[in-house]
Amino acid sequence: MTNSLDLSKYTELYQDFLHPNPNINSPAFLILRKEFEVKFINNLLSNLNEEDIFIRRKSILALGMIGKKTLNSIVQLYIDTNDKTVKVACLKTILKVVNNDNLKELNQKEMLIVDLALKDDAPEIILTVISLLRQLGSTGRNILVKLCRDKNLLRAKASVSALLEMKNQTVENLFEELINDKSIDSMIKEDILRDKIS
Repeated sequence: MTNSLDLSKYTELYQDFLHPNPNINSPAFLILRKEFEVKFINNLLSNLNEEDIFIRRKSILALGMIGKKTLNSIVQLYIDTNDKTVKVACLKTILKVVNNDNLKELNQKEMLIVDLALKDDAPEIILTVISLLRQLGSTGRNILVKLCRDKNLLRAKASVSALLEMKNQTVENLFEELINDKSIDSMIKEDILRDKIS
């Protein structure tokens, strides 16, 4: 049980964590993570619904730095919410964890979020999940290859753009197929051809 002294210390540290000066917020983050981890993580998770974009972004960064242990809670939050802002914040947090921990794959439950996000036509969700897939090595590349033929033009274009940054022979062969496929939108073909010329 948290006593009043602990609560007072937590509140003070949390205010320091929100301070814009890194000389103040960085030490506060380290103490909160060490001494109040569960309470702090729960606080950060609730901030993903925060209207104040500064607090929301700061919480995404902090959860990303705390790392993989936050992913189960992030997955559950994504599943439980219908709020697009929260969903995007969850995806951005997973992206931060993947980058910070240098993960090349997610487990089955974590990939469920990717699957759900790929069924969502909200532009901000499409762009964020494509950015996430770009970080997931061969697993992400294989999904992006399939998405190049998606009926949603934004999803297809974003997938092509992501693959242009992670080219290998499989991707090169795919691009040749797409250029010669009459069913593929001309905007996607233009992106591929522009890259070939540059």
